[in-house]
Amino acid sequence: MAREELTGPTKQVARKRHPGQEEDQMANNGTSPHVTGQRNNRSPLPRDVREPTSAIPQLPVSSLLLDPPPLQMTTRDNRGTLTRMAYVDDLDQVNEMHARCSLESCYARYHAARQTVTPREWWHLCDRANGTTFITTPLHDPSRVIAVTHLLRTSAPHVRELGILVEDSWQGQGLGTVLTDYMVTLARTYTLDCRAITAMTGRGNQRMLSILRGLNAEVDCTGGPTVDALIRVEE
Repeated sequence: MAREELTGPTKQVARKRHPGQEEDQMANNGTSPHVTGQRNNRSPLPRDVREPTSAIPQLPVSSLLLDPPPLQMTTRDNRGTLTRMAYVDDLDQVNEMHARCSLESCYARYHAARQTVTPREWWHLCDRANGTTFITTPLHDPSRVIAVTHLLRTSAPHVRELGILVEDSWQGQGLGTVLTDYMVTLARTYTLDCRAITAMTGRGNQRMLSILRGLNAEVDCTGGPTVDALIRVEE
């Protein structure tokens, strides 16, 4: 996750739909390809969150009740942004954003020095059966991606993993905070089967740790250079 990242509804943005995206949209479910650099399947979750997999039937395709509306926000330096659902056609713009990000930001996001997403990986991330992926663009330039946010299934039932990468030139303006809060809101109001959100970031990523603690996350700092956080989303 990026340095800031783990880091209002508006009019609908016209977009083309793709196979497998009619219902719902970086977690490895055991059958699909995963993004290199993602966390492993260890579960730092408390017993009251975890349940035996066999006792929880997986939802078929969709995990969202409805497509969430786009989110419009203005950063601290008065730049407007729009966050919407991601689609397969967004891959080129997503990789252009990765190329503009520093290695430090990419390492904070993926825990690896990578600056590209493969078509196979992106298809997996946009597959609604695996969770939900969003992109953020400037209002004045919708063809430029400045942030990518994921709320994805994990191997633990009812638990999603949060991942955010924000382009360096847009960090420190409150975007990571708003996107994190938006994902928690979606988990509570749009997602059918989410009871908790996990996030992993570097021990030195004080900006993201501050965002997580602001959401009353349970932060585990005993895992070496990385920190695991758990956000409970049940009301």
